[in-house]
Amino acid sequence: TVDEDDIAKLVPERIFSLEVSPSPSKLIVAAGDTWGRVGLWDVGAGDDTPVATFEPHSRPVAGMRILPHMPHQLLSCSHDGSVRCLDLGGAGASSFVEVYRAPEDGDGEHPMLHGLSRTAGEGGAIAICRSDGAVVLLDPRAPSAGAAVRQLHEKKIFSADFSPEAPQVLATASLDRTVALWDVRALGGGKKAKALATIEHGLSVTAVRFSASGGRLLTTCNDNLLRVFDGGGAKGGGTAWALQTAVKHNNKTGRYITCFQAEWQRGSDDGFLCGSLEHPRGIDVYSADGGGALRERLEPDAVGSVVSLIAQHPSRPELVASNSGGKCFVWR
Repeated sequence: TVDEDDIAKLVPERIFSLEVSPSPSKLIVAAGDTWGRVGLWDVGAGDDTPVATFEPHSRPVAGMRILPHMPHQLLSCSHDGSVRCLDLGGAGASSFVEVYRAPEDGDGEHPMLHGLSRTAGEGGAIAICRSDGAVVLLDPRAPSAGAAVRQLHEKKIFSADFSPEAPQVLATASLDRTVALWDVRALGGGKKAKALATIEHGLSVTAVRFSASGGRLLTTCNDNLLRVFDGGGAKGGGTAWALQTAVKHNNKTGRYITCFQAEWQRGSDDGFLCGSLEHPRGIDVYSADGGGALRERLEPDAVGSVVSLIAQHPSRPELVASNSGGKCFVWR
């Protein structure tokens, strides 16, 4: 269900990124918009100023993350080339502190940043996706001078995800129509990066997600398919990823609606979710083991617009989705 108290406008413009705090005691939602603003919503605060808005970036906020081992730190990355961090426990005096900035080229331009990995990989580093096909492996606790840049694709990377069972394995989704898997331990030494596996798609891939066990991959592609690949029990480190399910899904959101990013149901290797362009507006729920069958549609009357992004609380029965008008909706 979605009640009136479970809807709030967090930012003035289109939401590009969405995150939920792992706090076990309350629901905190963060959303970043197209003009560099970040809104924080304390869902249980009622009328007592539940939304705070910041402006840490000058361009779209393409990724936000609260890492499990850093639950009081909100990381944000932007097309302006920077990663910033907000101390969520710092009350009103807090501000976003820059922890990484992509270097400028000879023309004064820098690569845009398109996303942050959902979790940290081996050694505590997160993966930052860049428009030049590189990823940056950054430990937010250490000086950014120690960030490692690895060229993985020839075109921009939209999404990256570490395997939960093999944190040295990173999956990347790219404009070059592939998803690739990498062993981050083997990416140094000046050698050209060699993928563990490369999975071809029909068009650019906007999102990739490991399942809870690490044994499956879920991808969102602009060829109007949601795909599930099975690693044959390899937990992310295998080379033979077989297509298990391909679901027809209209992913042509256009220029005014944020691209869909399908998500696994929390803790699942079977159920997965994606926003929908169908009427009435809502969220499609599919079963990978059921051949991609539509299990149900979440379509409450209170949601009258397309919701593109989905974030789930890691322990509470709450799901948050966002639209292109700056609003967030909470399902309980």
